[in-house]
Amino acid sequence: MPRTLSPRSFLRQVDVATLDLFVLVCETGSIARAAERGQIAASAASKRIAELEGLAQAPLLVRHARGVRPTELGDLVLGHAQAVLLAVEHLRIDLAEASQGVRGRVRVCASASAVEQFLPGDIASFMRRHPDIRIDLRQAASRAVAQAVREGAADIGVCGPSEEVFGLESRPYRQEQLVLVVPRGHALARLKRVAYARTLDWPQVGLRDSSTVQQALSQEATSTRRVLRRPIEVDSLSAMCRMVEAGLGVGVMPQGAFNAIAEATPLRAVPLADAWAQRELRLYAQRFDDLPAVAQRFADQIAPA
Repeated sequence: MPRTLSPRSFLRQVDVATLDLFVLVCETGSIARAAERGQIAASAASKRIAELEGLAQAPLLVRHARGVRPTELGDLVLGHAQAVLLAVEHLRIDLAEASQGVRGRVRVCASASAVEQFLPGDIASFMRRHPDIRIDLRQAASRAVAQAVREGAADIGVCGPSEEVFGLESRPYRQEQLVLVVPRGHALARLKRVAYARTLDWPQVGLRDSSTVQQALSQEATSTRRVLRRPIEVDSLSAMCRMVEAGLGVGVMPQGAFNAIAEATPLRAVPLADAWAQRELRLYAQRFDDLPAVAQRFADQIAPA
């Protein structure tokens, strides 16, 4: 009966260099090419792969006329090897940052609205005061922001209120005004304000996965018994502007985000007159009092309790 290695024993016998070599072999499809890229002798590379297969107690590679490919078990080992190498690279970066004086990290997940309007200035102000703290910022839809905070993938989330954030602690962050973005020659371009229902005469450029804004637009269309035509969806507000400029429809976005790109586009922003178009952005956390000290410091600076 084959002997099973304990995880501790296995880790003692497998080194990072061997895992790196195995990944190279799978990527190149050749032990010889992997050895060349790894700057070791082909015989030494073959020996390392054989030792790894010995520890696995099964073949990890299928040898064929044109090289090698991973077996089913080899694919499993490949996935774990890539994860280990990524973790080692993160460790290397963290150690390098620590040697340069970086003493903390705050993980922030925020909606496009927050990222394209308010967070750049707030993060810059925070980092001027705290150059030893790193900010990891990820942009996502509101539902993904809530999920990241709830699952612990982010310390702090920034987005508008929605059902997805139920159960999380929150505090006020900023107010935003939604506007209709249209070409300058559009029939609505000269209005000072416009009700969203009136814009439904034209196709809309949607923002993919922007749950809270898109839900509000869909609900308004339903309440007025109108059809919301959304022939195209994009991943960013700047891409929305380009689609509107190309004549593919009108778009709804925050005033602040439009202001940031207004000089570079021939579009016009018309404020929406609907009450729901005045929106609040909030900070979210599982519990603000349980945040790491550096994350508490960040939250207190950009959104004092």
